[in-house]
Amino acid sequence: MNPDYIVIGAGSAGCVLANRLSGAGGGKVLLLEAGGTTRGILYRMPLAATKLWFNPKTSWGLWSEPEPGLDGRKIPVPRGKGLGGSSAINGTIYNRGSPHDYDRWRDLGLEGWDYAALLPYFRRIENHWRGADAVHGGRGEVTVSQVSSRSPFTPAFLETARQMGWPVTEDFLEHEGEGVGLSDLNVDRRGRRMSAADAFLRPIAGRPSLQIETFAQVQKIIIENGRATGVEYLHKGERKRVHAAREVILAAGAIASPQILLLSGIGPADELRSTGIEPVLNLPGVGRNFNDQPGGSFEFTVQKPLSFVRNLRADRLALSLAQWALGLGGIAAGPPIVAMGSVRTNTIDRSPDLRLNLAAATMQSKVWYPGVTRPGPHKLMMSFGLAHPESRGSITLSSADPAAPPRICYNLLTAPHDMARMKAYYRLLTSVIRQPAFAGIAGEITRPPAPPADDAALETYLKSVAGTTSHPMGSCKMGTDDAAVVDADCKVRGIAHLRVIDASIFPVQVSGNPHAAIMAVGDRMSDVILGRAAS
Repeated sequence: MNPDYIVIGAGSAGCVLANRLSGAGGGKVLLLEAGGTTRGILYRMPLAATKLWFNPKTSWGLWSEPEPGLDGRKIPVPRGKGLGGSSAINGTIYNRGSPHDYDRWRDLGLEGWDYAALLPYFRRIENHWRGADAVHGGRGEVTVSQVSSRSPFTPAFLETARQMGWPVTEDFLEHEGEGVGLSDLNVDRRGRRMSAADAFLRPIAGRPSLQIETFAQVQKIIIENGRATGVEYLHKGERKRVHAAREVILAAGAIASPQILLLSGIGPADELRSTGIEPVLNLPGVGRNFNDQPGGSFEFTVQKPLSFVRNLRADRLALSLAQWALGLGGIAAGPPIVAMGSVRTNTIDRSPDLRLNLAAATMQSKVWYPGVTRPGPHKLMMSFGLAHPESRGSITLSSADPAAPPRICYNLLTAPHDMARMKAYYRLLTSVIRQPAFAGIAGEITRPPAPPADDAALETYLKSVAGTTSHPMGSCKMGTDDAAVVDADCKVRGIAHLRVIDASIFPVQVSGNPHAAIMAVGDRMSDVILGRAAS
C-alpha cells in the first residue's frame, strides 16, 4: 500500500482516526502499532484488568525516574501493549469529566475545543445503554453499559454522600460531571471489554483502504525540507521506510508521542544534541507539561462480612466466571467498586477537584479455598486523586536508541498546593466513612497502620503510597504560547504535514477518565483533516 495517511499508535485516538480516515471520503491508511493483538480472555474480562497492568506481555513495563516529591520512589507506569493501547487494559470506567474542563481549553485560546464543540463527537462515538438523547449517543461504535453487579455497601455509601451534601447521581452528565454514584463502563452488553480496537478496528479489519501492521516499532518520523514525508520503523526485525502522500499522524500517547518526536529531532535542541541526535527543529515544549493525577489511598475493615472477599471463594468465583462466559454479566463484567465520585471541595473551582473511588476489595485480595486456605480480611479501599494538579514533569530520552524506554518523571506532589490538597482529601475521606449512614459499616483503618500523629506524619504517609491514576497527559501541549507543541488543529508547530492527536495534546487535565475524551478528540480531528462538518 502507498498510504495517504500514516497513523502511529493504535490507542484510543489512533483507532478512531484509522477508522474514519480510511472510510468514505478519506484515503488509504497505514496504522502502525508497536504491540500485538489483544484478544485473550484477560483482555475481554473487565474484572481481570489488574492482571494486565504489570504483565510484560500486555504492558510495556515502564517505571518512572526516582520521584523527588515521593522521597525518591520509582512508581510503575502501566501502558497498554497492543491494539487498543491502554483502552485494552484500563479499568473500563467510562465518563467524560466536566464540561468546564473543555471550556477551559477554549479559554486558553483554543477555539473549537469547548464542550459544546466536542459534544457531537462524544455522542457520535457512543452506543449508550440509555439510548440517544441530547447528551448521549445511541448509534456509535463504543458500547457503554451499566454496572451489572452492585456492592451491598453501595446504598449506605450513597446515603453518606447525601449527608455530606454531595450530589448523588445515576448519570454523571446530570451535574456537569460532579457527583457520587456508579459510573458507566466501556463494556458490551455481554460483559466484554470494549476497547478502542474492539469498537473501531475489528469491525473494519477487511477494509481495503486500511492496512494494520502490529509489532511495528517506529524509529523516527522522516522530515524533509520542513515537512513530514514518512516514517522509518522496524517490523518483525526488518527496517522499513514508508512515504505518506498526505500526512503523518502521531497518536502514540502521552509517553511515546514525545519520545518519537525527540527521536525524530524535534524538541529542545541542546537536550537532543546531548543524546547524540541532530536537531531538526528546536521545539522546547516537547516532553514538557507532562502531568498525571496524583492518587493516594487508605484501607479499612468492615463490620459485616460482605466485601468482595466473599466472591473470591473458589467455588463462587468459578460460578461467576461461568456466568460471565455465558454473557450474563455478574461480578466479572466490571471492576469491584462500591461507588465513585467527582466532587468540588472548593466552591471556587468550576469543575470537580477531588476524585474518589471506594473499592470493595484491595490489591491484596486473593482467591481462597474453603477448608484449605482462609479468606482474607473483609476490607474496603478508598482511593482518591487530585483532578487538576499543578505539578508538572517531563518525558526525555534516555538514549538515542528507539528501543530504550524514555525517562519518565511526573514530579508528583512537588507543587505545595498539590500536597496540601492531598492531605485535605485524606482527612475529609477518613471522616466521611464515620458519617452516620456508614458508621455501622466502617471498622478500623488498617493502612496506614496507625493514625498520622500530625501534618508531617500524614505527608510522610502520602509520599509512601502516592502514585498516579494512570491518566498521563500534556507532554505535547496544544496551545498558542511558546511552550505549545501543536496548534489548535493539532499540527506540530514548524513542521508541515505532521500532527499529534492523543492525550499528549491536552493542555490541562480533565476531571474524568480520559478514554472517552481521547476518542472524541480523535473523531473531531478526523473531520478537521477531511474538511467535514460535525454530523
